[in-house]
Amino acid sequence: MRHLARTSALLLAAAVGAVACREKPQPAAPAPRSIRPPPSPGLFTMRDLALATALDAKLARLSLAGSDVEAAVVAALARRQANPKGLLPALEVARADAEQAIQAIANPVDRLAASQLSGRAKEYADRLAAAANAPAEPLGTELAQVRQQLAAALGAYRQSRTGWRLDAPEPQGIEGEFADARRDMERAETGFMSRTRVAPREEGHEFDSAAARMTGQMAVERAKAAAGRLPAGLAPHAARYAAAQEKVLEAVNALQGANDAEKVKVGRAYHAAKAEALAALADYFAALAGR
Repeated sequence: MRHLARTSALLLAAAVGAVACREKPQPAAPAPRSIRPPPSPGLFTMRDLALATALDAKLARLSLAGSDVEAAVVAALARRQANPKGLLPALEVARADAEQAIQAIANPVDRLAASQLSGRAKEYADRLAAAANAPAEPLGTELAQVRQQLAAALGAYRQSRTGWRLDAPEPQGIEGEFADARRDMERAETGFMSRTRVAPREEGHEFDSAAARMTGQMAVERAKAAAGRLPAGLAPHAARYAAAQEKVLEAVNALQGANDAEKVKVGRAYHAAKAEALAALADYFAALAGR
């Protein structure tokens, strides 16, 4: 059995964490006061993992759509050409898709934990719609608070998945090679996003961005090679994931030296690529579950 690793908390204008599996769970963080602590976890099947990852992808799409609306509102306030109202249909589709993904979760304990996201997501979308329909007014602090509350709810939900144990055998052969490459790509991404030390107990061992880039690119090539050798039912999803995760790594690499103006564009590219990577990974897990 393997534990499900905790994914990075989603701040609605920042990064989405990746779903992965590892041998030991990370320590649980206390849930936000506004969020009920979820029931004790148990076993996750591969189908449960696919559904949870699909929810991650849908929430990433919601985050991306919300960020686009916020950017358009800011542009309209600055009297630059922008049409925030025109982006609201895409925002509502993303919110409805996220709600559908919550309802699709079959595991009753996981679904109860995920259900706490519904109200937060709707409130966020409603606040954005109000801001888009009245662009003459500043966004204000209320929208920021609602965004933070949704991020906290998502962080609490993902934290609730930390202790789950995956009821599936360790992947072997080509599937194992792909899983190893996927984990290495995600580690490279996490290193760039967190800029943690390579060896925090030893002085002089700071995060090596060049080494992380090389490690990430090698993992991309390994993932692409493995995807090409996987069975037909898995190969398209694996190839799609590897291509999207490569764009994720390119974006986080570019963020390191970007100025403020460039970071907005690169940040959106990262966000879009991460949403695509999560969607592909959900399809890959679903294909594994369907065998």
